[in-house]
This record gives sequence, C-alpha cells and structure tokens, in this order.
Amino acid sequence: MSSDLGRLLPMTVVMGAMTTGCWVADFGYVDVDPGYYPEPDPGVCGASSPGLVPSGRLQTGQVSIDYTGGKVAVSSVHKVDVDAIEDGCMSQLELTVSLAQGQCPLKLVFKGSNGSYGGLVEARLTADSACPGFLDAVEGLYSSPAVGFAPWRYVGPQVVSERMASAVCLRTVRFTFPDGPLRLYRSSPSAAELTVNLSGLEIQGELPSKGNPEAKCFDSSSCGPGFHNGGDGWCVYEDKCSPGYRLSLDGTCVP
Repeated sequence: MSSDLGRLLPMTVVMGAMTTGCWVADFGYVDVDPGYYPEPDPGVCGASSPGLVPSGRLQTGQVSIDYTGGKVAVSSVHKVDVDAIEDGCMSQLELTVSLAQGQCPLKLVFKGSNGSYGGLVEARLTADSACPGFLDAVEGLYSSPAVGFAPWRYVGPQVVSERMASAVCLRTVRFTFPDGPLRLYRSSPSAAELTVNLSGLEIQGELPSKGNPEAKCFDSSSCGPGFHNGGDGWCVYEDKCSPGYRLSLDGTCVP
C-alpha cells in the first residue's frame, strides 16, 4: 500500500494508557480475538429468516465505509420479570457489522455499566489491509476506552411486548444511531485515535432475542453516580478525563 502521507487520515497521536490486547502483523492484518462476533441466531426467527441487513456508511475522518450489502451478527437479551414495569426491557444488544466478506468489522455493545446506568459500553473497528481506504500507517484495531461508556442508545426497539417471553423474534425492526463524534483509540503499533460517526449507518430486518430473569434494565440518560463526562462524551470516573482533556477547578473535563 502507498505510504503517501498526503493521503493519510487526519489523526491525533494520543500518549498515555490505551486499550490493550491488539496487534498489527507486518503484513497489515489485525488479529481479531475469539469472541469478537456474537453468538449465532438462536433460531427463534426460523431458518428462513433474513436476519439483519446493514445499509449506509460509517464516516471515519476522510474515509467512509459503505456497509450496504454487508452482514450483521447479533446477540440480544431482554429481561424476564413477573412485574410488567420491568419485564421485556432490552438489557443487552450486541451488533457486529461487516462487509460482505467479513471485512472492516464494527462491533457495538449496548448494556448497563454503572449500576442501573449504561449505554454504548463497547465499540471496536478493525481497520486492516482488507478494509478499503485505510493505509498502512493508520491500520489497526480502534476501540472504546477500557473503562467507561457513552450514555446513549441506538434508535430502535427498546422492549419486547410479549410478556415473560423466554425467546422472541422481533419482526421488521430498524436500528439507527445518534449523530455525533465517537472517539476510538489504537494502542498498537503506536498510540493513535480515530473519530467515527454512526449516524449514516442503518440496520433492518428480524431480531431474535433471548429472555433472562437475571438481566437488568438500564438508564442511558446520564453517566450516573461516580462517573462524569470525560470531555468527549465518554463517561469516565469522576477523578479522570478522556485523553487530551484535564480536570478543571470545578471538576469538569476541559481540553
């Protein structure tokens, strides 16, 4: 691949602790750890189910990844409870979107993180030599912070209407995502960051969900006690800030 610096994505090298566990081999491919993809469809939607299908683009700086015609692996869990006010809430949603041959996998996990508070707890984009537009210098595994979460939800089904369902298939669902910057971090072969925007991505189809009486409903309206905005939208511990931000005298994180 070309090493023309003028064609590289704009990026900021971030010093300090980053997420761990990834590496880039000399030939440019990122080692994707086992468990990157969710468990297969539990079968509740039937063998003929079209599953979920992606469309639209993920914007990453000057490069956009078009997932139209790609595939989606999904794992969904809802709460089973005798009390109607808690029964059926979507407790965890894990989506892995990729191109048709599995390239450029983007993993998104929504669930509780700080007691009853939560949201997007994990985001990972594997941008290696099989991912169009990413040159050698910017290839890598870009991840959300090791500790923290973004207090927002996808736009889509939030509850299962069937009472105390052990398993259910939600027909004709549609997922979209908030319009805003999301900072992801690379730790190897050097520390770097990449800002992505999920608003151009859409997922439609049929969603299988498993019920679990131990599942928890979560509130994505704020960071919750003990956490605050790290400066870039990620919730971090109150005495910490996101990379590139510092604590001000009033306890907020500023550039």
